[in-house]
Amino acid sequence: MAKTKTVAKTKKAARRTSAKKTAAKTKLLAKNHSSTFLPGTYVVPRGNVSIAVPTFWTLRQTNEDLELDAPTGDTSIVVNAYQRNDNYRSLDARDYLKHFLETAPHAGRVSVLEGSKTKSAARFRDAEGNHWHVVFVSNGNTLLLATCSTPGPLTGKQARTAIGVLNSLRMKKK
Repeated sequence: MAKTKTVAKTKKAARRTSAKKTAAKTKLLAKNHSSTFLPGTYVVPRGNVSIAVPTFWTLRQTNEDLELDAPTGDTSIVVNAYQRNDNYRSLDARDYLKHFLETAPHAGRVSVLEGSKTKSAARFRDAEGNHWHVVFVSNGNTLLLATCSTPGPLTGKQARTAIGVLNSLRMKKK
């Protein structure tokens, strides 16, 4: 009987160590893959910009921009990148958002959502009735302009998905 108790204790101890090894292995895998991107995320060929791509949305990359269209074709996202010249100061997202809003035709009030040197965002409606969500992301050398346009309100299902895509826009530091 004493032998069975010893064997049972040994099996329990083996299970505990196995569980600890599995947990440690999972943490190690998570740590090693933390710099990779999840499925459904598009990474540009240079590897410095990533954006989420929802299921069934159309993705097109041209020489000038990156375009995502909703399955219905009503909601679209366009991302443009701009590089800093050597003789120009660091690119500030707030400055470019301010200039964009001054020149963009809009009807009604403009709602500035956030404004920092690295990320600035705003919402507005144009004279034709389209709703816009604009995001500028900067790391000092590169400035991304991401615009979302939809004919319906920004609270609709596709518009909320598009805003999630804009919020997923990431750029590596300098």
